[in-house]
Amino acid sequence: MKITVLSHNLSSNAAMRAHRLAQMASRFAEVTLLGPVERRGLWEALPSEPWIRTVVERRLPKFAASFLELLAAADGDVLIAVKPQLASFGVALVAAEQRGVPVVLDIDDLDVALAPRGEWEANPEMADVSRPASAVYVSLLTRAAGAASALTVASTALQRRFGGTLVPHGSLTELFNPAAVDRGEARALFGFDGPTVLFPGTPRPHKGVEALARAVARIPEARLAVLCRPQDLPEPAWESFPLTRIPMMPYPMLARLLAAADVVAIPQSSSEPARYQMPMKVYDAMAMGRPIVATSVSDLPIVLEGCGRLVPPEDVQALATAISELLANPEQASALGQRARARALQSYATDRVAETLHEVVAGLTAPQARDRGERRELSS
Repeated sequence: MKITVLSHNLSSNAAMRAHRLAQMASRFAEVTLLGPVERRGLWEALPSEPWIRTVVERRLPKFAASFLELLAAADGDVLIAVKPQLASFGVALVAAEQRGVPVVLDIDDLDVALAPRGEWEANPEMADVSRPASAVYVSLLTRAAGAASALTVASTALQRRFGGTLVPHGSLTELFNPAAVDRGEARALFGFDGPTVLFPGTPRPHKGVEALARAVARIPEARLAVLCRPQDLPEPAWESFPLTRIPMMPYPMLARLLAAADVVAIPQSSSEPARYQMPMKVYDAMAMGRPIVATSVSDLPIVLEGCGRLVPPEDVQALATAISELLANPEQASALGQRARARALQSYATDRVAETLHEVVAGLTAPQARDRGERRELSS
């Protein structure tokens, strides 16, 4: 069986969910990850894989050529479109109509909340229909979710809204293995010489980074390490925080960065986008056995039950207190991390989550196989 996983933009962090699904699917099928790439290249953290295929990212009307290239390359027996975007779900729907193959729409964010209609007038770029990622197309394709043969989602909030099967991000527990990393060497590599709190995600407002920075500033001698692109957190106010900027890195390096941190923080805000989103990095931090402090948003309370510290969203003092307690009690922090690692191995290892994805795909392909067999019998 061949599966094509379509990403709308392999130059953005959205590529990581597509890559994770492709890795799951590779456990039971031949896989291609396919999508447009911008002039600046693939997303920095996207692992190099021989099964990634790209086309040039263009605006309309030139995007028509990219669309046709994607259409020709989307030759899987099953198509998995990540996000209701024109270059992923739009391509998949047309390919499915032409070839009669099933389409799985994977929803990992409430994308319409990231570019709400109320902001289109003030920010015309959002709704610019020359952009394949225009909020107009996202809105239309979100409404067309029912045209998919099956839906998979990354959080229970998305499942309540759209239905479908919950397929958590999970983690590559063989890569994110604390036994394979020398923590002292990792700390030296990143220059961590004091209490270090790591925010391992992309620093966007709904991820609660500002509240976290204010919390860490209340902890004597502690510093906040944040993965940053050159354009991230440019405001002068950030210079007042004890901030260590870590350049974006290849995904395998993240295991060493997680090992180097004393505490990993996942401080999702209470905003609408955050309530539907599940941060991928929480699963990787769990697999690395790190002590985690997170907010009670989305599925974080479910995933971290008994193996992480939870605080209310946007509560700076609660964040500071929880982090301080773990920094002051290394044995307690270590025990919390060990429980997180055990939970990751039990419930969120890629092989385990791949079983759920396999069930979705098998449910779409088994009836087709029976139909083909019946047609062969009738013709013989």
